[in-house]
Amino acid sequence: MNYSELNQMSIEELRNLNSMVIDVIKSKKTMEAHQVKQSLYVGANVKVNHPKLAGKQCRVEKINRTKCVIKVLNGYGSYNVPLSMVEVVK
Repeated sequence: MNYSELNQMSIEELRNLNSMVIDVIKSKKTMEAHQVKQSLYVGANVKVNHPKLAGKQCRVEKINRTKCVIKVLNGYGSYNVPLSMVEVVK
């Protein structure tokens, strides 16, 4: 679908298309978070996809429903991080 096809659609059709796209995005994010959650465990070394924690080694302290608590190794503090930003380091 290109811009000219979108431009010819009515507002109601565009709203329906928008709601379908949003539903698909939400379901894919939920599935990704579920897959990450399955691979996580307390004590796992992880990498976080965020500039604030770039290059820092982290460890999982607690796993919640949508986020996990990570502690920075060789540093201070712990952070609540969404599961979609966490990647297990092997």
